[in-house]
Amino acid sequence: MKKWHFCAMAVIASLWVSEVVAQGEAGWPWYFQLNGHLQAGFPMEGFAGRQEKDGLGFGGQMLFQLERGRPLFVGLEGSMLYLDKEKFRFTVVEDGQSTDYRLVTNSNIFMGHGLLRFKPFTSSWMQPYADGLVGLKKLYTRTRLIDESQDPEEVVEAETDLSDTAFSYGLGAGLQIYLSDFPTVLADIRVAYLPGENASYYTRRADAPDPVEDPLDVFEETSSPTALLMIQLGVTLQLSGSDFRQEAAPDGGF
Repeated sequence: MKKWHFCAMAVIASLWVSEVVAQGEAGWPWYFQLNGHLQAGFPMEGFAGRQEKDGLGFGGQMLFQLERGRPLFVGLEGSMLYLDKEKFRFTVVEDGQSTDYRLVTNSNIFMGHGLLRFKPFTSSWMQPYADGLVGLKKLYTRTRLIDESQDPEEVVEAETDLSDTAFSYGLGAGLQIYLSDFPTVLADIRVAYLPGENASYYTRRADAPDPVEDPLDVFEETSSPTALLMIQLGVTLQLSGSDFRQEAAPDGGF
């Protein structure tokens, strides 16, 4: 009989603990994050040997919490990196009318990655996190013919001179710093290292002509791995159900 009582009490206790845990997790809201950032990109390893120009650009992220009360987020990140540019101005005279044109060649990288983030629970005003990324880098060079006599200037013609895509992956680490509570706005600093497979692209020639008569003449085609070190500074807007209800999250939350 005593054994039966003990078993019954154990079952009741386990059910009570499960109910308490479930009620605790039910009190947590779902979190959703939107991020916009400026970034600098630095070619690394074999890429640095072929591409001497560092890049500047911008990007954004969209992240969903995988499960209420858990420190895992999943989402997407897209960004642009502008590496190099060359331009040439010239004037065309037709029927006594002169028209000023500008020929501009840009080398760029577009990056799209799936993102898995581990962001541990903390009640501090600083929140560290770690990222895993997998996706693609698209390296391309594009030339535009711009009519400078128009107001605003008009792109008369545009052509992609070379484009290639490389598989990309990597790791990142960052720190979010609270700026406001409602809505929750955080300063966001992140460093990411993104190795990548080989791709063909245009890079600046060592013996580039001077003066330049065609911007594309200063570039030559090459191929290499596409490793990048990214430094990003941005702002993250964190939304949740409790934000819309103007409720506070439980202590020890995000």
